[in-house]
Amino acid sequence: MSNIPLARGILRKALDSDDLKFVHQAIKRALGLLTREQPEFRTRRKLPPLTREHVQLCRRLRHQGLPLNEIARKLGTNIGRVSEAINGKRNGI
Repeated sequence: MSNIPLARGILRKALDSDDLKFVHQAIKRALGLLTREQPEFRTRRKLPPLTREHVQLCRRLRHQGLPLNEIARKLGTNIGRVSEAINGKRNGI
């Protein structure tokens, strides 16, 4: 299980140490804390992916002043995807 703050603390202690054996063990322990485990169960996708045309429409509608939640309702998607499309983080398929 990942625990970034704990791994960061371990690595900081390793930086202050002159004992190579301790440094080696600390790095191995920290690496174990940086690995993210896959979830056991994932639900199926319920909303279709945004197409390039949808992304362009999102940007056009936002430019016209529509709020994100209305754009999401019009396209049948969620507000997060609309936000990503408008801010250039989602280009569509």
